[in-house]
Amino acid sequence: MKRTKENWLFGHPEDRNEISGLRKFDGEDLHYQERKKAQQETQKKWLEEQKQEKERRRQQELEDERMYAFQTQQANRMRGLLEDELERKKREMQASTRDSNIMLNREKKDREDLEKQIKLRSEDDELSHQTQIRIVPPYSNPLN
Repeated sequence: MKRTKENWLFGHPEDRNEISGLRKFDGEDLHYQERKKAQQETQKKWLEEQKQEKERRRQQELEDERMYAFQTQQANRMRGLLEDELERKKREMQASTRDSNIMLNREKKDREDLEKQIKLRSEDDELSHQTQIRIVPPYSNPLN
């Protein structure tokens, strides 16, 4: 190793700590082990954080998928209920329309039957009246 002179910028040359009086040599790293250990710990910490973050993302994705499936299921269930309700209302409306049509048909038939009976009665009365008019009473001589 190459020896260098003392660094005089940070203290007086008489403040020597080692026997030789040299404090630093070129290429010497006095805190290499500590720095390397700190870097390894930092790297290990970052790796753990990345693992935890990845696991959180995976859990979040699973939760999102589960919520989406649940919402889809609820929407399908609601759609089914609404379709069933719509079909029930359609059947009720069709039954109501059918009943109403049957009732209107009966009323029309009753009205037509009544009109037919009235017409027949009227014709019978007219015929009876016509026959009475045509009947010639026996001839009686008014001079007698």
